[in-house]
Amino acid sequence: MAQLLTILVCGMAGLVVGSFLNVVVYRLPLGMSIVEPPSHCPSCETRLTLIDLVPVVSWLGLRGRCRHCGARISWRYPLVELSTGVLCAATAGALGSVWPLPSVAVVVVCALGASIVDADGGAVPLAFALVSALAAVSLLPIAVVLGHADRLAWAALGLLLGSVGAFVVDRAHESQRWTRVVLLGCLAWTAGWLWPGGGAFVAAWIVVAAAATGLGATRRAPLAMLAAGSVVAVLGSALISRP
Repeated sequence: MAQLLTILVCGMAGLVVGSFLNVVVYRLPLGMSIVEPPSHCPSCETRLTLIDLVPVVSWLGLRGRCRHCGARISWRYPLVELSTGVLCAATAGALGSVWPLPSVAVVVVCALGASIVDADGGAVPLAFALVSALAAVSLLPIAVVLGHADRLAWAALGLLLGSVGAFVVDRAHESQRWTRVVLLGCLAWTAGWLWPGGGAFVAAWIVVAAAATGLGATRRAPLAMLAAGSVVAVLGSALISRP
């Protein structure tokens, strides 16, 4: 019962985070503030209120249109919110402990946000890599508190394998390359922290996915593909390591 409640709470929290993620993936690549101006309709520029901003529900209730001017609202907004909610709920369901839940969830959500920006053809903001790195590092004291200091060695191995694998196969622009390497390295670190073989699985997926795209001198594997398989490895590692 407690586990189910945790999953539900995390899923609801994920919907809210997904609403904020919509703002981040749109504004950050354009160099805009994520705080100002407040959320508004891009067509009539009317400031949105709470009734317009309830994740998924508002979009469905308004039938995908602005309440003020009737302009169509992209289906992408509820999709991102729903995807974030599902990912957070899945993370809660896979983990056997709530202690690492916030850290793992943040790493996973950062991977989702970065993948969306990359799929749009924009430059992935460094903020995603920095936040992901902070969340991954926060697993260090958690391991000590829980008496799992031995996990740190596997996490470090995962970080090494994942980062090297991402660096070797990724031929993105230099700045973007390092951002992607950090993101994928954090996923490998997290997977290794959860289960000894997790980091190796992330690294293997990165290589396989890159090879599957026919990576050449001017091509690179889509970040969404690399991140999706890595997130699956993270959740799988969580399930395997559950007591």
